[in-house]
Amino acid sequence: MSYTIMFYNLENLYDTIDDPKTNDDEFTPTGAKRWTQLKYHKKLENLSEVFSAVSSAYGGFPVVVGMSEVENTSVLKALASQRRMAGARYKVIHYESNDARGVDVGLFYRPDKFKLIGSEPVKLVLRSGREYIGRDILAAWGLLNGEMFCFYVCHFLSRRSGVDASAGFRRAGAETVRDHAIMMDQQFPGIKVVVMGDMNDCPSDESLSVLLRARRNIFSVEQGDYFNPFWALQDAGLGTSLHNHHWKLYDNIIVSRNMLETYEGVEGLRIVKVNQKHYAEIFKRNFMMKRGQPKRSYSGNNYQNGYSDHLPVLIKLNDR
Repeated sequence: MSYTIMFYNLENLYDTIDDPKTNDDEFTPTGAKRWTQLKYHKKLENLSEVFSAVSSAYGGFPVVVGMSEVENTSVLKALASQRRMAGARYKVIHYESNDARGVDVGLFYRPDKFKLIGSEPVKLVLRSGREYIGRDILAAWGLLNGEMFCFYVCHFLSRRSGVDASAGFRRAGAETVRDHAIMMDQQFPGIKVVVMGDMNDCPSDESLSVLLRARRNIFSVEQGDYFNPFWALQDAGLGTSLHNHHWKLYDNIIVSRNMLETYEGVEGLRIVKVNQKHYAEIFKRNFMMKRGQPKRSYSGNNYQNGYSDHLPVLIKLNDR
């Protein structure tokens, strides 16, 4: 048996209600995007179509799904209750953060497969020791097929203010995850760690390759390191979203060293090869695309009736 893990940036999954505590005015019926109940429900329907396609391709719904750009618990519950997704019976984990726009990360899990023990929001700590006032990291831990796992869902600061100006926040995000995972291993020795999210950095960038120590080659993964199977897809020129007309692989799923195995003296992976070249997949189907790019919900304030401006990413784990 194998288990699928997925991450998906949902591109501004907001309800239509104005939250006076956040800057969500544009996603209201009278806001700049004229975000109505009809558009909101169509967005939920569209996203559920993607989940259904994943289920068909992988022989069932992912056991754990990390998501970013979600406004609150209610929009996640509304997505989980869509007709196409009823078979997953997803439970929802979400914590409100201090993001100015009111978007957070969240997690779905199948309680028939993943037995949740605990979860918490993790405050991103800068190198100065100051907490970052913005999006939190979500940590959830429990038993998957009798083994302890901890899943981290991240959405690191975007590059909108400039690559160099924002890089320190992404570096701090990687360091915060690394330090929290060390603490979890002290509490649950041998716990397996999966780090996923919209990192706003590619596998080769410093935050992931140097600070998180997410390696490109399984043979170079040492104690305390991680393995990033999406290196191979980046090397192939693939990506999950378009920026300045170039594909960027900002969405990653990274695994700890103890999720690598040895078969007859040859280092191998617990991650199943999705095809002959890669251990992971950027999930792309024709209905999710428009003119060679992800069919998004909005281009500026122009409604596109799409899915997301990001493509989801998946890995598949072998049962021991």
